Amino acid sequence: MDDTIIQLLEGLFYKKIMLYNDLLHCFKKERESLINIDVDNLWRISREKEQICSKIKSVRQEIISAINPGIDQKSFIPKQILELIPGKNRTKFQELYLTLTRLKGEIEALRKENMIFIDDSLQFLDEMISIITGETKSKIMYNDKCHLSRSDTNILLSREA
Repeated sequence: MDDTIIQLLEGLFYKKIMLYNDLLHCFKKERESLINIDVDNLWRISREKEQICSKIKSVRQEIISAINPGIDQKSFIPKQILELIPGKNRTKFQELYLTLTRLKGEIEALRKENMIFIDDSLQFLDEMISIITGETKSKIMYNDKCHLSRSDTNILLSREA
């Protein structure tokens, strides 16, 4: 692999890291908007996340094309890049790869937290609607681990999958 391709790959890795940083920032803004119940901002953030994910896919394709245009994108594993990088440059790319892995982990954790927040909010609203409509009496109680024990109600609200 020649130096031009190494420099191109390094630039693409940095671009991908910046995009994942932007995505992480979006998930943090999403959390704030969920807490503040700012639906308009949630829609904007959703569109921004879609744009960033599209750019990430594009950079991924550029990386694959720089290495070997014939590689099937679906079967490509990012760790394969490290095996193709010459030894003198491998340390730098391992650091970049670890940075990407860390960012992906943070994003996944925030994504899961946001989904749990949405589910809990919908369950709370569902419980309140059930109480108001008289379908059930509230049996919400905190257990010994400070978690809510909810009554068995019909689910009126749910998040989209």
